[in-house]
Amino acid sequence: MTSATLTSGVSDAAQFIADTTQRNREHMDKSLAVGFERILRGELTEVWEECKYANWDGYDALPVSEDAFRNMQSFLEALPLGFPRPTIGADPHGHLSVEWYRSLRRVLSVAVSDDELLHYAALLGSNKTCGTETFYDEVPESILSLVRRVYS
Repeated sequence: MTSATLTSGVSDAAQFIADTTQRNREHMDKSLAVGFERILRGELTEVWEECKYANWDGYDALPVSEDAFRNMQSFLEALPLGFPRPTIGADPHGHLSVEWYRSLRRVLSVAVSDDELLHYAALLGSNKTCGTETFYDEVPESILSLVRRVYS
């Protein structure tokens, strides 16, 4: 991964932040206590290997494409440092998904498609919300806010 994938900024300051973040991620990845990205990459690869063929669920599920796999990798890499670790899965529409689960009434699911769309649904107490956001190498603030609300 290059630092250019971490930010859409082009200024010297934006590049410095992207480079510093990349170095910090590499340092954390080497840590046994915080090597979260390495674990997530392993889980993502495992899920994709199981779901990249048609009918992977026995109920005519669409295969998860390499583009969806790459988009999910970028999504996971774009999560802020220190964010809660999601669970990785797949859905029958051919998307990979992540879920932040705190309880039956505090959960967020985000499906990452092959066309750079993020489809999300959240249950936060008695409130429900869902929508679609475009993913351009940065996790939209609306989704980051929902993750925070799951754990608040």
